[in-house]
Amino acid sequence: MASSVMIPPQSPTAIEPVVVGPQSEIRIRGSRSGLRTRIMAFGTLCGVMGGFGFVGLTVYEAVRDSFIAPAILSPESDIVMNSKLKVDELEVERVRAAAEVEGIDADLAAAEQAVTRLDELKRAGAKAVGWTTAITAQKTLSTTSELKALDEQKSVIGGMIEEQKTLTEKAESDLQSGLISKSEYARDRQALDQLQLALLDNNRAILQGQSALGEAALAHQALSSQGRAPLTPELLTRQEQMIRVDLEIVHLNSEKRAKVAQKRALEQRIAKVDELAAQLKGRPIYKAAEQSLEVAFVPYTQIDGVSKGAAVYSCVWGIFLCKPVGKVSEIVSGEVILPDPWGNQARGQYAVLDLVDHDAARAKTLRVRGWANPSARESTRPDMSVSAR
Repeated sequence: MASSVMIPPQSPTAIEPVVVGPQSEIRIRGSRSGLRTRIMAFGTLCGVMGGFGFVGLTVYEAVRDSFIAPAILSPESDIVMNSKLKVDELEVERVRAAAEVEGIDADLAAAEQAVTRLDELKRAGAKAVGWTTAITAQKTLSTTSELKALDEQKSVIGGMIEEQKTLTEKAESDLQSGLISKSEYARDRQALDQLQLALLDNNRAILQGQSALGEAALAHQALSSQGRAPLTPELLTRQEQMIRVDLEIVHLNSEKRAKVAQKRALEQRIAKVDELAAQLKGRPIYKAAEQSLEVAFVPYTQIDGVSKGAAVYSCVWGIFLCKPVGKVSEIVSGEVILPDPWGNQARGQYAVLDLVDHDAARAKTLRVRGWANPSARESTRPDMSVSAR
């Protein structure tokens, strides 16, 4: 007995009601085989399209990503040792400059003390000239008075001599008349000789006084004429000493100015050394002297896509199956020349990495996907308006 089977009309294999039999079974099997073929073809097409899409996405990401060469900096690394050596050299240079500043301070103190002593000597010399002037004027007055007294004394002695001559002549006449003895006459004669001797002493004192007065007058004239009269030997010696004092003061002041300028230059040098040392110590490379640091060399051809906070990926063969392994922590300023991710010498900079997968630092190449995090790039982009100002 034949039975009929109804196939829904929306099915692509729907057929008219047929009578089940040998021929109908063949038709149903052929329809099912064609359905499977179409499904497989569709799946293959989807797989091919997915593969092309995957390849296209991989190529797109590879073109947009930046390739970097990771490295692990340890305290024994050459660049870390060089950085530490540079800081040590700066410390030595700073100590040397500080010692020079201390030496200059000591020289300045000594020069200041010497200038003070020379100024005091100069003032003392000026006072000595005034003292000599006063003494010379007083000596002139006293010598003039003494000469006046000697002249008066000479007049008195002259009168006494004349009187004594008269007495002596009378005594001689009396001796001849026998009125006095020879001893009395000898006394009168001796008194006359003593008066004449006093007159000679008076004349000698007058000559000495006149000589002293002339010398005092010349000295007073030299002191009061301010260069219009010949100088005395003492004044010439004193002026020579004052000239030497003035020259020494000028020389010391010149040395002080030179020392002050040298000290200022050394202080600026110390400030520069401190600034440079602080910059070096603040760099992550110097910090690697205490513990290992994960960094990467970024060639200038790839640096546009590398910024602080950008994601770091590790890929199979550097292209496929990329997975995030960390991010960029910092871009280190300063140029270095190292092999790039493809083994060629290139110029670039170091980037400090913050990896969650530390084994990725041993890979030959890592990729940075900075374009996927624009906010990180904006945060590290320099302010052009400030730079322009």
